[in-house]
Amino acid sequence: MRTVYVCLNCACFYLPPESMTYPRLDYQASPVHCSLPECRSAVEDAVARVGVPEDVMARWARRAAGVDGEPRRPRPGRRARGRRPASAAGGRSKLL
Repeated sequence: MRTVYVCLNCACFYLPPESMTYPRLDYQASPVHCSLPECRSAVEDAVARVGVPEDVMARWARRAAGVDGEPRRPRPGRRARGRRPASAAGGRSKLL
């Protein structure tokens, strides 16, 4: 099964050749950006700033897009901050 990649700049899905080289263009495909020149320059700058290998960033992008494995979701059952906890009595009391 071939891997579908996600561009980090424009978030499009793309399927490069299995050899990761475009034969007519003599151009090396990347796992983190599509073939658009603006995506190439923007993503190369971002990868250099983060300092993580391209393969790792490609895996993160696929997972975030839901293409590779399950996307990360917040744990169920967590209450939002700012809500008051339920009282121990559970109801109103008489104040006289």
